[in-house]
Amino acid sequence: MHAAVTEKLIYGKKIRTNNQNTDKILSLWEEFLRLNVKGDIYAVYNNYSSDYTGDYDLHIGSEQKYIDESSVLIPAGNYHIVEVDPADPQGVFHAWVQIWKSDMRRAYKTDFEFYSKDGTIQIFLSV
Repeated sequence: MHAAVTEKLIYGKKIRTNNQNTDKILSLWEEFLRLNVKGDIYAVYNNYSSDYTGDYDLHIGSEQKYIDESSVLIPAGNYHIVEVDPADPQGVFHAWVQIWKSDMRRAYKTDFEFYSKDGTIQIFLSV
């Protein structure tokens, strides 16, 4: 499924990492979740050095300016959407594994996970 996304400015915390460095990613999530931010949450992946095997910037935040440590712009455009199974505690990880295994042609510009306050989770991929 594809959808048009309007530009969004996300405020939060940022690290430079890669998919092999899961401890660093988990630490960022733990640090962000301690802020007890209410509402929709975004995990934004951008500034890719190559593809899913290389380094990238990861920002976790919201559109509300709870903290202004770091900000990232999600550019307007068309994105491919992957629905995450909310019943699966590792649903986001399993969705990414399927994306990495797929033959989808990704742009590796800006991708993001959208955690809606209603409990749904979607992954938006720049294509």
